[in-house]
This record gives sequence, C-alpha cells and structure tokens, in this order.
Amino acid sequence: MTSAILDSTAAPVAASRTVGIRAIEYAFPSTERTVRELAAAGALASDAALLERFGFDRVHVADSESPYELAHRAAAGLLDRERIDPQSIGLLIYGGAPATTAYTAGASREDGDPWRTMARFRFPGARLQYELGLTHASLLALDQLACTTLLGAIRVARALCVAEGIDRALCVSADFYPADAGREAIFNCTSDAACAVLVERNAERNRIVAATQVTKGYYWDCEVLRDEIVASYFPTARHVVARTLDEAGWSAADVDWIIPHNVSARSWCILRSLLRLPNARLWDANIARRGHTLAGDNLINLRDALECGDVRAGDRLLLFAYGYGAHWTALAVES
Repeated sequence: MTSAILDSTAAPVAASRTVGIRAIEYAFPSTERTVRELAAAGALASDAALLERFGFDRVHVADSESPYELAHRAAAGLLDRERIDPQSIGLLIYGGAPATTAYTAGASREDGDPWRTMARFRFPGARLQYELGLTHASLLALDQLACTTLLGAIRVARALCVAEGIDRALCVSADFYPADAGREAIFNCTSDAACAVLVERNAERNRIVAATQVTKGYYWDCEVLRDEIVASYFPTARHVVARTLDEAGWSAADVDWIIPHNVSARSWCILRSLLRLPNARLWDANIARRGHTLAGDNLINLRDALECGDVRAGDRLLLFAYGYGAHWTALAVES
C-alpha cells in the first residue's frame, strides 16, 4: 500500500540565491535532567542505558517557563543582539504551541477547556508581534509540521522575500512537552526550547540555495503506523536529500557539513551510510548535551557550529529534519 503513495510537495520556487539566514538565537529552560533521572521519574518508554547508547545524556525541561516565555526570550534576544529595528521586520512566522497552551508553564497539570472560551483567540504569534514592536510585520502561523516547523517557516520566508520583496522575516518556534507527556519519541530524548531565525534578502552569509519538503499523508496516524514510518524514514530521507542537492546544483561531494536534527546518533550512522556524501561531516555535538528540541535542532546546531568556528564562510551545508505527520524536509545552505 505504501508503494503507491506519491510525494506531496510544491514545485521549487525560483528564489533568489541571496536570501539567507542573518542570525539565530535560542532559549532553553533553566532545568536540566539526565536520561537516568528521566527514567527514574517514569518519563521514558525505553531503558535509560539504551538511550545513552543512542547518544543522549541530558535534556532541558521547562518546569516554570511557558513556551511563549521561551519564544519571546529567543526573539527579543535576536533583535537586541543584532541591533535590528523591529519596524524593519516585514514578516513574522510563528510555529509552536498554539493559543492558551503557549502560556502554560511546563510543570502545570491544569486541565480546563480553553477552547470553549474566548481564550482560544489569544494567539501567541499576535502577542509576539505586539510585544516585540513589529508594527510593520504581517503574521503567519504554521501548524502540523512537527519537527520540520522551523525549516518550513524558513522555506516560506524565503519564498515571500522573493515574491513580495520582503527584506526581513523573523521565524520563531517554541516546543515543549507537558509534565505528564513523557520525554521520549521513538528512541529520542526530548528537550523544551525556543528558537528564532532572521531571514533576509541580500544576505551576505548562510544563503539558502535550495529547499525541499515531501509529505506522505498516509502516515498521519503515527501511533498506529509507527513501524511503517520507521521503515519509510530512511529511503524517503535519501530521496529528499538527493532532490535538494539536485535543486542546489551540488554533487554529493560538495557537501561539507550535515547540520542534523538531534535524533539518535545510531540513526544518523545509518542515514549517513545511505546518503553517500563522501566529504560531509556530521555536526552532532549537541545530541548528548541538548537532546532533541523538536523543531529547533537544525538551527540551534547551525548557530553553535558557526560560533565555535567549525562551519566557515563558503562551506556547503545540508540541513535535514523529519516531522511526524509525516514530513521530510531539507535545506541546502552556503555559509
């Protein structure tokens, strides 16, 4: 049945190669817990030793912070550090916890039903636009892209910068797991985090050369189809990477770095062998110390790789992520 599934993806946008990533800022909650502490608290489905063998050591847990607080901290920090005039932002794209969920602290176990009240219209994207002073920015919000949300936001921002002449777009994601939701997603240990990315026309660094997304809606019921998703993950990932390199005009040997999503180190060993990128190194330093931050991984890793000097001007980067739902997304970026 799965062999009959077709790729669901839009035709490539004829985007200017000068659209790029100007800046990245992220925010983590103050609490950290080791894999073994999570296991002792009943927050893992797998044995702690197994997840440690898969490369995880500790994660960040939002006991007192809300997703919105983390999103605001990341976005405001970016604008401040880069000395960006808020009124120069023409587009804000928000992805993450929706409506009142965005304002709930991680440790809260309050139930209630905000969807039956006007509270359902208290959108975090609109609040960000107001509190950051982005008076000239229109707002878009992305949902249902899971761990590919931020890459999807960058893809949309890139297209609109070209199509509508927008000079600057701010993409913000905020993800967290409620206190009683556990900390594992198919052998991956998860962190709470927020990440903000500034996309610009006429960027001098980190130019977005190509972007590809493939959605296979058949896998919408991820719990029932878990085994089939695992079986499809690797061949579809290889297909998406090949399409991205083709759109970028790169050969397999041109890729200098893979900037990954922080799923298990074991899965990356398998995928790297399938991708056959002979000169590409995997920037995996954050898997153990950060865990899987859902949508933020690739950009948090890129920021850290740039700051430590591993990624240098002119390097060719492949950013790849998979999100339940099911989406495979990749960006080709020239640093």
